[in-house]
Amino acid sequence: MESTQLDLKSLRNYGIHGALGLLMGIGAGYLLFYLLLIISSVLTTADSMASNKGLPYSSVIIGTTVLITILLIYGIYGFYIGYIFGGEKKSSRISITFALAGVFGGLVTAGLYAGGFITMKGDSGSYLVPLFITLVFTGHVLGFPKIKNMVLMTASSAFGAASGYGIFVLGQNITVYLNSIGSALFAFFIAIIFPLLAIGIAGASITIGMYFTEKTAYTSREIPGFLKIIRSVGVVLTLIVLFFSALMFVSVVKYATTDVSIDISSGDGNTTVLIPVLLENGNVMEMYGKPAISGSATTEIIDTDHGKAFKISGSGSTRITMNQNGGILSTDPDANEKFANGFTLSTSNATNYGGLSGRSVYAWVYSEEDGTMFSLSIIRDNGWGRKVIINTERVKLTRGWQEVSLSGGSMWYD
Repeated sequence: MESTQLDLKSLRNYGIHGALGLLMGIGAGYLLFYLLLIISSVLTTADSMASNKGLPYSSVIIGTTVLITILLIYGIYGFYIGYIFGGEKKSSRISITFALAGVFGGLVTAGLYAGGFITMKGDSGSYLVPLFITLVFTGHVLGFPKIKNMVLMTASSAFGAASGYGIFVLGQNITVYLNSIGSALFAFFIAIIFPLLAIGIAGASITIGMYFTEKTAYTSREIPGFLKIIRSVGVVLTLIVLFFSALMFVSVVKYATTDVSIDISSGDGNTTVLIPVLLENGNVMEMYGKPAISGSATTEIIDTDHGKAFKISGSGSTRITMNQNGGILSTDPDANEKFANGFTLSTSNATNYGGLSGRSVYAWVYSEEDGTMFSLSIIRDNGWGRKVIINTERVKLTRGWQEVSLSGGSMWYD
């Protein structure tokens, strides 16, 4: 039955079934995805030499895995939505249309992964990203051949992808914030609920677009037993996948942090030292403006012939600590790499501290007095398994400028 007026009941029902349809497809699709990912990792290890021929072998395997996963997700989704729209006859036609859309969108997404334009690095939650990317490229196929329908479906698909991804990212940020302040249980629930909302909104957006292109009012009909079973199993599998993804995410991911501690001892006299500061993008990190000082000392940032320096003037024993939080790096490989190796120390020429592997580098340090004891520790924690550590031994400084040895490298943790 065609509808010439806006039917809010039909919109609501199609939206609900669209959300359920994508959830049931996601469950089966991502179970297959994880299995294929395990197989692909074994094949990649066994044939690592193939990376010298054309595209990297691992990228091709991942791209193929993404394509197969997307085909299964959209095949199940299309079959279910087709039945809801018009029973068995429409189910076949819409299922084929969705399969074609999945092929096209999946090929584009797989090509982007295989070409290295986007990556799978990061926490388990990042594996939802192919869904949103594919969704962007399916709309015009779903609306073909009518131009008006292509425009409507492209708009609804793009809206669903953007909204779903936005809610997914918002959920990740809330999860990390709650996890960082010690509310792990609430963080865990948010890590499940927001991806569910993201998937549901993406699925509902497509079916609402189809309501306007198909012009079919919702008709309640009995769903076959086998389709009910597939729906139930698919939704349960999705919940299981999201449960374990959330568990992994919450157990590991926090905000990136930078911690600096400085110890200075001048006996009973006064002393002034100039030490290197951390630079990000050539700028002194904000934490140097609000150090926590234990002892009698004052601090400031000054310019020297060797670059920016942290000037500490005090007497006796002084301990200075600083901390600065960063963003969420687990889903952003470029930002993660920049955090680990993109910073510098102002009075040193060394770079790539995360890759030093115990090798010593040097930084210029100044002392106004002989005999001042000095030590420095810097820890850059990316928030999900890697620390870059730079430190000195406890050093007795001489008067004037001198090069102090720094050791550095990365440490991985669970």
